[in-house]
Amino acid sequence: MRRKASGQSSSAHDDIAGHLNPLLRDCDVRQTRIKHWVIALMVVMIPVSLWIGASAHTAQQQRLDNQRSSIHQVTATTTAAAEAAPVGSTELGSTVVASSTSVDSRWTYQGVEHTGLVSVDTGSPVGTTTPIWVDNNGDRTVRPLTSADVTTAYIFDTIGSWVLVATVLLGFYHLMRLRYDGMRYAEWDREIADLLGKH
Repeated sequence: MRRKASGQSSSAHDDIAGHLNPLLRDCDVRQTRIKHWVIALMVVMIPVSLWIGASAHTAQQQRLDNQRSSIHQVTATTTAAAEAAPVGSTELGSTVVASSTSVDSRWTYQGVEHTGLVSVDTGSPVGTTTPIWVDNNGDRTVRPLTSADVTTAYIFDTIGSWVLVATVLLGFYHLMRLRYDGMRYAEWDREIADLLGKH
């Protein structure tokens, strides 16, 4: 026997009109109301997600502005050759060599010379130059944020927050739908058994 929930398409119209279809079961009405609430919350979440994204954008933009005055790019010069160092071997016995190597280097910031390890391509000779980032003390630091990073954070937080909430809401709705489907099937089975019992 093919089973299909009755009144699912018309229940929403009946609910808005202010009266319930007498053919609808209690679980049908509850499922429809849950569906309406889920859709409403997903719509409400849109401006909330935009606010979350805007907050993330403001925070990242503040970090970017701070880093512009505290992180600087200078040129480092290697004082040693970047010799190839094996990092492993294949099953055929060939040696695997890293594509880059950290070597001793020096750089100058505000007239003060600094030294440290800098990563350059393997095989680079002494005197190879490469740009690096330093803080106000001239010590090496991470690359600063870019405008693209700020935009990416805004998009990720905006879409990510909405998708997360929508996933939870839809998951809840489908769980309740499975529960109500089970209740409908059980009621149908009882009614069919009662009908057959009368004949």
